[in-house]
Amino acid sequence: MTALLCFCHSTALAGPKISSVLINGVKALPGDPLSSTPIISVTVTSTNAVTGRISVDNTTTAVTFAFGGGNNYYGTLEVAAALADGSHSLTIEAFDAIGGGATFEVVPLFVQTNQELVVQGRPLNYPNPFDPGIPGGTTLISYILSKAANITLSVHDMSGTPVYRTNFSAGTNGGLAGYNAVTWNGRSDAGQVAGNGIYVYLIIADGRVAAKGKLMVMKK
Repeated sequence: MTALLCFCHSTALAGPKISSVLINGVKALPGDPLSSTPIISVTVTSTNAVTGRISVDNTTTAVTFAFGGGNNYYGTLEVAAALADGSHSLTIEAFDAIGGGATFEVVPLFVQTNQELVVQGRPLNYPNPFDPGIPGGTTLISYILSKAANITLSVHDMSGTPVYRTNFSAGTNGGLAGYNAVTWNGRSDAGQVAGNGIYVYLIIADGRVAAKGKLMVMKK
């Protein structure tokens, strides 16, 4: 008798899966800073229609999930009542039409509107070094703010001469509570490509330098 081996792959889903949770457009992670009125976006993967609810602390809100093509359903909650300073929890629950369910929790998240702004950890940029002389030659500068704030990004050469300066409003990318990622194309305010060398970038919040980092321009 000949034994038959079957290597089978099933595309069926056992139940709904919460595949993405974003807060103000950024992946939600435990310990992250949180704006006082966050926008929470959820993606659920399911072969059946989905309903769900989002709980912030002890306040639970039913959320409508709209079909977005494929097996994806999308729901959004805008928190209107400002959250108090301190630690908060976020729980997402999703249910399909045949009784399946999934839960996703992020704890803790911190609102710090009444505290002095800090940049958590070191700001980073990638690639570093980078070549602004090639098509698409930019570097991505990322940093984490403890709260939303008006931010100025200022780039200087090693003699301290300002090369580039741009502003970001509180609550937008660059000034969000939590993760921010902004680009520099290696050009000065006058549009000239920066020369090879090391540059210092400053993250300035309301006139105060909150953090700084170094990057290198290296043109081929």
